[in-house]
This record gives sequence, structure tokens and C-alpha cells, in this order.
Amino acid sequence: MEPRIGFCTNPDGFRIAYATLGHGPALLIPPAYFHILSSIDLLPGLRNFLDSIARYHTVVIYDQRGAGLSDRNRTIFTLESELQDLETVIDHLKLDRIVLEGMSMSGPITIAYTARHPERVSHLILYGTYANYGKLVPKELKESISSLLHSHPWLGMRTLASFVVGNDSAYTELISVAQAENVSPENAAHFMEMLFELDVVRLCPGIKTPTLIVHRKGDQLIDFKAGLELASLIPNARFIPLEGSMHMACFGDTESVLHNTFEFLNDPVTDDKAAKATRPATKKSGHDVFISFAFEDRESAAKIYAHLKGSGICPFWCEEITAGGDYPQLLGEAIRNSKSFLLVLSDSSDNSASVRKETTIAHNNKKPIIPVRIKNVLPKNLEYLIANSLFYDAFPQPLEQHLPRLTNDIKKIISSKVDKKEKIK
Repeated sequence: MEPRIGFCTNPDGFRIAYATLGHGPALLIPPAYFHILSSIDLLPGLRNFLDSIARYHTVVIYDQRGAGLSDRNRTIFTLESELQDLETVIDHLKLDRIVLEGMSMSGPITIAYTARHPERVSHLILYGTYANYGKLVPKELKESISSLLHSHPWLGMRTLASFVVGNDSAYTELISVAQAENVSPENAAHFMEMLFELDVVRLCPGIKTPTLIVHRKGDQLIDFKAGLELASLIPNARFIPLEGSMHMACFGDTESVLHNTFEFLNDPVTDDKAAKATRPATKKSGHDVFISFAFEDRESAAKIYAHLKGSGICPFWCEEITAGGDYPQLLGEAIRNSKSFLLVLSDSSDNSASVRKETTIAHNNKKPIIPVRIKNVLPKNLEYLIANSLFYDAFPQPLEQHLPRLTNDIKKIISSKVDKKEKIK
């Protein structure tokens, strides 16, 4: 199901972008620092997670003001400003009764909204969040994160991505690309500072709404102790500790998160259905095209991935590999199970050992190799492996203008309609 994107304006005149998908009772998920509207197709795990919930609910999501498709111009980062935007979306959509799901930084916002409007919230779900996390984090660490984002934006953004997904490089790639496209380093620093400043401890004892609290024991961003404290503050809250270290609910063991959510809301879903909903449908049958790229070219690769996926092609992206698995082995299997192999070709990929390994596997398994040059360079290290391949030049910029032709030819290749190849000149 495709998200329906719309816009509304808060009392101060700022635009807020929101999206809805599915049908049924409204379940609203405020942005948890990570901004979702333009990242839904970039992160298959996120899309599968939302689609699962949308089978029984109208899911409402929106971009935090200062990021994504919402107004980027923002100078005030407070609990009250976040509440104002949440109230704006709810009032605009005329939602009289909702389920609120707060994750990470949005947890305190949903708690504050529930305390202010208890008659409008039927259930409160809190995942990987806190009442006052700032007191649990050393002052030196908070200052170093803020300083890193201000002084070395790229390194700071990648560090944040690693907090979200731990040491999994595949997920870090995706989060880094999404962050770079959705939020400026300056606003990212302000969001992180606000994460440490939010404090709703005094509001928690007054929450009477049925509340579910879920927290992974190894959460890399919000310590498990914060979840324990939160559970002790809200009367009669149901606390579910889960294994795992992924901070985002849509990565890692999503089945457990969904199962507990459905059970809490009395949705008629079994474990088997939840598991099926969260698994990419193409895993067993393979993908249409495997996308190989060097780290430096991740943004270009992400744009190619999104365009192919939006055109009905099933591309492989590293997020498809389960965290904690044998990454090299699973990567090889993904290449062998794909119908074709797309190489994002630049001087960086030509010098990348990992790209060479992936290309060698594709070559040895006789996969059609499609080198897409994003820079005007000729391969040296990869020349033997791709010498008989059909080349596509995706320059000059913007990259997007070259993607329709590439997409059409890939459709022909995967349907075995193109046999002609030309050598690199």
C-alpha cells in the first residue's frame, strides 16, 4: 500500500508533512529523531514494519519540523514545540481517538500529549524510550556528540547512525544516506541536544491510559535502564523486555515488537502472520538486480535503488541481510540468487576490495553485469571482470535524469530480452 502524503500548517505558520497508510482505527507514530516520509522506500525494513501495522490501522506518520519534507527552518527545539506540531497533525486529520506509539525521542512527546489529552488516547505504546534520559548520560558524552556534529558533520552523522544500528555496517549505510538527505548537521545537533533535555518524569505518574513499554536489552542509543525507569513511573504499565541491540523497532527482531503490539491492541494477528508480514517477499525467489557500490558512492546507489524499486523492479540492498548473520556468505547468496548485477562504477568502486569480491562472484556465476558510470572514469582493477558488459553513463549530474533509460533496459535484461553486449572502449 502506498502512503498518502499531505501537508498542514502549525499555529506559527510552519509546514508539516505527514503521511497516512492503511485503514482502520488511527495509530500515530511521531518522528523519533529519524525522519521517515522520504525514507520509506529507502529502508525496506521500515516499509515492512509500517505495512504490517497498517493491515488493521490507519497509520499516521509525519516529518519532524526542521527535517524531511517539513519546513527546514527551525530555531526552537523544545518539548512544547514538539507538542504543538503533534497537536497540529492530530487536529488537522480530525482524529478524535487514537493509539499513540512513541519511539526513542518521541516517547516523552507522546507521554506529554497523553497527559494533556487523556480522552483522545485509547492506548499508549512506548518503544526504546525514556522519561528523562539526560540524567543517565555523562555531561562529557553529551557535549562531545554535540561538538562532533557541529565541527565534523559527516563523521557526526555517521556516528549517530552507528548508535541507531550498533556495529552493523549494512544498516549504517542506509541510515547515513537517509540522514544526509533529511536533516542538516546543525539541526541534527539540536535534535540530539533536545533528546537529552526532554524530561516528563513528573507527568508519568498521572498517566491512566493503558500503556505498553517495550525495550531491547542491548539498545545502543537509549540504555535499557531508561526503559526500566519508565516502566516504574507509569502506573500499571505493561513492560516487555526484548533481546537485541537494534535501536529502531523496524530493524532486527521486528516480529517480537509487532507481536507484542498486536496483542496489546487486541488485533487478530498470530505469530506466523506477523513473521510473514515482516519478511521481504522476494527473499526466497531472489532479486531482480543486486546493487554493488563503494561506501563513497552510497548516496548515488540509494537513489538508483529507490528509482528501481519505485518502477516495479526488485533490487537488492544490504539492509536485506539479517543483522548478526554471516555477512559475506549471505552477500554471496544474494548475488547468486539475483537475476542481474548492477555496479555503481567510479574511481572509488574500482579501488574497493569488497566491490571487486562482489563483482567476481557475479562474473563467476555468469550474471549480467551492468556497470553504471557515475563519474567519467575507466576501470582498471575491474576491467577484466566487466570488459564485455553493457555500460551506462549516468553523468553529467543530476543522476536522476539518466535513471529512466537504465530502468527500461534492466527490465529487458531481467526478462531475458537483451543479449547484446558491447565491449568497453
